[in-house]
Amino acid sequence: LPVCAVCLGRDCHLVISCKAARTWDGIFDTIAERINKALFTKDGHNICSRWQREEGCTDKHDSRHFCS
Repeated sequence: LPVCAVCLGRDCHLVISCKAARTWDGIFDTIAERINKALFTKDGHNICSRWQREEGCTDKHDSRHFCS
């Protein structure tokens, strides 16, 4: 199973709607949350995953997000 970007867990759950407040092991607070299936930091910055795709992410992207 892929690792969940929110809780970092590999347990079977819908990662696209993960609402965990702590990491899978309960040790750390999560830094990200899903909002309408998009991934954001808790302070509102969009987390870009385009670099993981073949076309990659442009180096001229807007400062409101950062690449994961």
